[in-house]
Amino acid sequence: MNTLFELRSDAEMRRDAVADNELRIHEALIGRGPWELSESQRKLLECLRGRQGRLQARTIEDLMVTLGGNPRSIKADVRELVMGFRLPIVASRDSETGGYFFAVSADERVRYSADYVKEAVALLSRAAIIRNDADMSALLGQVSIELRAGKESA
Repeated sequence: MNTLFELRSDAEMRRDAVADNELRIHEALIGRGPWELSESQRKLLECLRGRQGRLQARTIEDLMVTLGGNPRSIKADVRELVMGFRLPIVASRDSETGGYFFAVSADERVRYSADYVKEAVALLSRAAIIRNDADMSALLGQVSIELRAGKESA
């Protein structure tokens, strides 16, 4: 259908997100990224590779048993994979289906990044109390520039 606004089903959008995630994972594993993966990052990525969507989440306890290490090292490796390789790995804190997985829908991306947004707002609110209005305007402008630059470098 050739329309101005193409409507895609949730299943089609999920399929495309999974394919994009798989491509990014593959490129990271074969060394096409900002740096070579560490052994622990490589093993973690292999463990999470098929975990596409919240229902496929893998708990940190399971990852510790499989990979060794501790929660802090696993969280650090996840952070590096997200920031360096732009992989949408998120964490669910649901009691029954909690754990790490690749976000495959807009809802998952928004829902599981909400805590980061809240933390950022709380930190900026604290800075706003300490700084004056002109300083905050300049700071927010700088944050905006850095966020755009990060997207463009991906």
